[in-house]
Amino acid sequence: MNFMKGIVPNAISHPVTRPVIRGLLAAAVLSGVAGIAHRAALAQALLQQAGTLAPMEDTYTFSGESGDTMTIELKSDDFDPVLLLKGPDEAVLTSNDDYGGTLNSTIVIELPESGEYSAIASSFSGQGGDYQIEVRPASEYEVVFSRAYDFSVSEDYDDAIEGYTAAIELNDSDPGAYLGRAEATVNRAYISSDIDIEGPADWPDDVVESVVADYLKAADLLEQEGQAGPAESLREQAQYFTGESPQAQPEEAPEEEAPEEEMPEEEMPEEEDPVNEINDSEGEVPEVIEAPIPVEPDGGTGDGAEPLPEAAE
Repeated sequence: MNFMKGIVPNAISHPVTRPVIRGLLAAAVLSGVAGIAHRAALAQALLQQAGTLAPMEDTYTFSGESGDTMTIELKSDDFDPVLLLKGPDEAVLTSNDDYGGTLNSTIVIELPESGEYSAIASSFSGQGGDYQIEVRPASEYEVVFSRAYDFSVSEDYDDAIEGYTAAIELNDSDPGAYLGRAEATVNRAYISSDIDIEGPADWPDDVVESVVADYLKAADLLEQEGQAGPAESLREQAQYFTGESPQAQPEEAPEEEAPEEEMPEEEMPEEEDPVNEINDSEGEVPEVIEAPIPVEPDGGTGDGAEPLPEAAE
């Protein structure tokens, strides 16, 4: 098994190439037709070859025997990897960009002949960064999954669904198999439908049930791997197929103020009339004598205030 790390440089940052290109363009503009006329005076060229400039890439070679089934895997968190495989004759046998619901690249292949093979690591956009490439004998699960993936790419969705189901039976912990089966199920239903599918209500019940179950299972597995964001996105997709809108967080009900307890009215004791209290036993009502209210010097009233003295004449 070969396991290697590398760095693909950015294809757009070549400090030497740009000045050379600018110089050539400037020379072409300045020379014009005269530049073409001078070609006849030049010596015969030693090499004239047309070609295509490939993006930045790294090449890794490994020896293989005819009939060996190998897995070649290229992963990166910095860029979208693209993987190519060349045979002993330097011809490209196959390539892969995105695989198993991810941006990473994987090739599972039975080698057609013995010899030196070249695995080429490159970037889809030309952006560089760190990556890992691994070449190893393919497991049974990888072979079955790859076959299902190939069926799906070729739009043979019946065999793709069967293949993904067989892969899940071998390994039920890979979210990619559930996502692949769900995608194949949706595509099969879409191309075989007699009506235009425009919304959740147009999907057959058995399709909705199968797709939702696969999405939710894949979401649980992704969450176990620490990928909470993709897991939440899959759960939202499952809600779309069921026709449900994403559940909003329930608003907290305002706390109801407790009703104020009515305080019992205190029975105020009746004011006792000292006069009546004194004469209560005799049953006589004393004569009420009305007297002027004393006035304080500042004009207020109060108990015990002395009357204002009469002004002297």
